[in-house]
Amino acid sequence: MSTIQGAGETQQAVSHSFREETRRISIAQWHALAQSGTVLPMRIPLDGDSMRPLIRRNRDLVSIIPLTRPVKRGDVVLFEYPAGRYVVHRVRRMEKDRVQTLGDHCWNPDPWMPQDCVLGLVTEAERNGRRIPLHTPFARGLGRVWMAGLPLRRLWWKCKSLAGRVLRKLGWRK
Repeated sequence: MSTIQGAGETQQAVSHSFREETRRISIAQWHALAQSGTVLPMRIPLDGDSMRPLIRRNRDLVSIIPLTRPVKRGDVVLFEYPAGRYVVHRVRRMEKDRVQTLGDHCWNPDPWMPQDCVLGLVTEAERNGRRIPLHTPFARGLGRVWMAGLPLRRLWWKCKSLAGRVLRKLGWRK
């Protein structure tokens, strides 16, 4: 699961045209500022593998902005569920006032949660100085294609696991 590194204390980088400023605030403080309309985007590394291959643990930074529009299928979002647990996953399904998310590297979706648990929208991932936009219609479409391939990935993982067990039984692999 892609949890937020040091959920009690995270880094927030505020970009200006002439410099970048880093401040340490908690995600709860960031969310309170976002609700009042006085916060800038937050850039943080994620701790977890649930969003691989899109986001790599502690190596890629993600930029998160407060929600300014309703979430859509395929969006990558920051949510708090249950209380005190901050996670970044992709929106898989939506109903009236509920949302279900799924990590890109997960077998099973997260449980349904109220939409007000979604705190922010991940707009980009930064890898080796290159910024990858995640909030565009094209990026959401690619995310939806990735989620649609989940049954094939599950089959691949099961076949790979079975092959490993067979090779270990035959003594060809440790």
